[in-house]
This record gives sequence, C-alpha cells and structure tokens, in this order.
Amino acid sequence: MVSIKVFLRFLDRSFIVRLFLIALLYSLLPLAEIFLLIYLGGRIGNYLILALAALTGLLGMLVALREFQKNLAALKSKIREGAYPGREFVNLTGILIGGLLLLTPGFITDACGFLLFLPVIRNAAGGAVVARMQTRLKDLYEYLKLYDL
Repeated sequence: MVSIKVFLRFLDRSFIVRLFLIALLYSLLPLAEIFLLIYLGGRIGNYLILALAALTGLLGMLVALREFQKNLAALKSKIREGAYPGREFVNLTGILIGGLLLLTPGFITDACGFLLFLPVIRNAAGGAVVARMQTRLKDLYEYLKLYDL
C-alpha cells in the first residue's frame, strides 16, 4: 500500500513541477558559475580567480559561523525564558541557507549567500522555510524546553 502512495506522489502535478525546477536549477547554476569563472579567469587570471573564489567562501563561512553562534545564544536564552523563539528560528534558518550557499564554490552562490546576511532578505528566506515547518519547530521547542540549555 505504501508503494502505491509513493508512486502516486510522482504523478502529482505540483510535485513534478517542483522537481523540474530543482533539476533546472541544479543544471543551470553550475553552468553559470563555470562560465563566470572562465570569463573572469581570462580577464584577471585563473589562479587569482580561484583564490578569490576560495577566499570569499572561507570569509563567508566565518561570518556565517559567527552569526549562527550569536543567534543560537539568543535562541537558548529565549527558551530559558519560556518564550517561543520564532524570530530566532527564522534567523537561524536564513543563516543556514546562506552558509550552504557560501559553501558552494562560485561567485553567484557566494553573492546570494552574502545577501542572506541582510536582515530583510534573511527574514524573507528563513520565514518561507519556517512557515512550512511550523508544527515541527513547535515540537522542537517543546523538546528543548525539557533540557537545561
């Protein structure tokens, strides 16, 4: 019975559209990154561009780690107070998405990752993800209240 439900899920139109968009993103974004690296490598120098790409990713990850630690401390203090940390969940989700983009090599993903450190964009991206996971996050909050953070 479970296998039939899984099979029927593949026939759902919205699932197929989302799967197609993800596949398109995973194929076009690396191509754009490669073309940009080749173009900039020809203009500036291959080794310099590769070093610059690595440096931006490393610096971005350091900034993401600092922001993550700061917001994690705020999350812990909210839980200790007994308040639901909705804003902190949104911030942490935006930081995690930005960190993942910074971890991916390339300038386009690094630019998108650095944009997620702007509070307006971080709140929009984090809020979109958190809205879909609201019931799970409430369960997580109840679970974390049991432990002395």
